[in-house]
Amino acid sequence: MVGMMKPPEAGELDALALKFRSLELDSEADLQTVLRLVKMREAVSPGENIVDTRSPVRQLTVLLAGVACLHKRLEDDSRQIYTFQYPGDFCDLHRYMLPELDRTATVTALTGCSIGTIRYDDMDQMLSQRPKLGLAFWRASMLEASILRERLLNISRRAALPRVASIICEQLVRLEAINIKSAVIPLTQIDLADAGGLSVVHVNRIVQDLRKLGALSKKKRTIEVASKERLAQLANFDRRYLNMPDLLSDWNVDIEELAGS
Repeated sequence: MVGMMKPPEAGELDALALKFRSLELDSEADLQTVLRLVKMREAVSPGENIVDTRSPVRQLTVLLAGVACLHKRLEDDSRQIYTFQYPGDFCDLHRYMLPELDRTATVTALTGCSIGTIRYDDMDQMLSQRPKLGLAFWRASMLEASILRERLLNISRRAALPRVASIICEQLVRLEAINIKSAVIPLTQIDLADAGGLSVVHVNRIVQDLRKLGALSKKKRTIEVASKERLAQLANFDRRYLNMPDLLSDWNVDIEELAGS
């Protein structure tokens, strides 16, 4: 990592605030509490690891800006990307929940990134005092699991074209959730290949096919969506696995009453 550690600047926590609101955290006091715990910021260059097997398991890492991926390198140096990460995402929430379960996965910056950290000690104290935040973090972990389940289905059962189209659709929805409404997907064909379990040559052919079918723009330097509707049709894309607010349990439980009991 490069750059000095500094407090987050104004606006850098906006995506994290959007993330918590999407997880149905409706208390402004709770939201400000967790935002205040992000006490330092650090710059990471493209290709550098944000979290790896040697990283200390004593703090939660939050992506404030840029694009990263959670992946694993195999013995032949090939890479399987499990999921992409965007501003507001927790890079290593799984390690806070189960710190010794799996330390083989790595989070790497795909673009220049800015990260913040929350100390586990601060997390423990906050969650013991504010149970609604605990529920929000639990929902965040369930959303991550939902994305990984969809990725497993995608790789194991879908043909190559709908597989790649589905991955692109997912990125569009996730970027829109943090108010990034660009038609350009900030990934390369190599990234798509490693996420879809395909060769780069195969993905290149699929991208050409998607352009011919009117789903992607014919601009060759970027992956730009020309028609979201056409892309979703080709992918048979069902966004409900990403739409956490629509899937939340309709519990008739007052968390504040439980906390005081």
